[in-house]
Amino acid sequence: MSTSIPTNSTAHLSAHAQARALSPALAALSLGSGAGASAAESTAASDFIRRQAYEKANTVTELIATIPANYREALGTELRFISDLTEKLVTARSIHRKIESAIADGQIPSHLLLKVPELQACKEFRESGKLQTVNQAVSKSIAAAQSAVMETALAGKQAEVEHLEGLLARDSVIKRMSDLVLSRWGSIRDRSQIPTFTTSASVIPSLHVTGNITDIKVDSWVTNPTVVAECNHLIEDLWPIAIRCMFIIELRDAALKQKIDKKKAVEKSADVEMADATKPGPSIQSLVDKAVAGRVKPLVTQVQKLSVKSGKTATKKPVAKKATSSAAPPKKPSAGGPKKTVSKTTKPSGKGGKGKGKAGTQLITCS
Repeated sequence: MSTSIPTNSTAHLSAHAQARALSPALAALSLGSGAGASAAESTAASDFIRRQAYEKANTVTELIATIPANYREALGTELRFISDLTEKLVTARSIHRKIESAIADGQIPSHLLLKVPELQACKEFRESGKLQTVNQAVSKSIAAAQSAVMETALAGKQAEVEHLEGLLARDSVIKRMSDLVLSRWGSIRDRSQIPTFTTSASVIPSLHVTGNITDIKVDSWVTNPTVVAECNHLIEDLWPIAIRCMFIIELRDAALKQKIDKKKAVEKSADVEMADATKPGPSIQSLVDKAVAGRVKPLVTQVQKLSVKSGKTATKKPVAKKATSSAAPPKKPSAGGPKKTVSKTTKPSGKGGKGKGKAGTQLITCS
């Protein structure tokens, strides 16, 4: 007895169910390459698979590697140019936002700050107060010029952003890239001709010929359909390739900006903690002394208990010392003051005296 499995049985998954269970790229491939797939489904599957390859590129170099080898060198230069323009556009937009924020907050960026000159004058003019009036007028003029500089810088940066956006617009990008593809296609087409062969009986579609052939000759040369399809697909994918190149740069700059913002937030938090630590309060030395005293006090109590148990005391009796003096007391000076001693001095005899008188000597010293 034989049993047959119905065609609508759930024991065997349909092709569409298998396709949904697979990854997106393989699903598109299975749907587009099946025997019952229509031409539209095959085309959609082919487009999906190619563009998935572009989306998986994480760098500009990887994106360039997805381009067909015949056009890789020509379009690689243009993609690097697009990446440079995108990076400049991201930078210009960032500076534009900073200038807008500075104008709103009343803060002037350092590279746009105008220096206010201070005029010098003689002492009399300064003391009259007129120099101060002149300096105030100069400050007002600089303030007005500073405001004009900020507005002009904002307008100039906005013009730069618009110029870069024009270079990265769809029409501009497609025009530059398609010109490169078509210029390259001219040389590829001439070298991608394939022959068609004929015999006396019929046209041979390929070189794998079977049967009895009496005569073979090249009937004509036609462009390789594979090369034609490659060029057509590349032209259709020019904008997806270009937009992926822009996204790679924008995502990289966004990740860098997020990293910088996170670092600034950490620095701001550290500044707040440092400000809290410098507020008035107990000094570090007092905290250290308190902690040390708390650890030492129990140890002192234990030492005192052990000394009491052993009968030892920590006090000592004072020892009296005898005072001895070997030096004799100093002599007191006499009340009458210094004693005078008289010594002899020789006095010359006076002139006109009679005879020779004896010379007398007298020495006076104080002791």
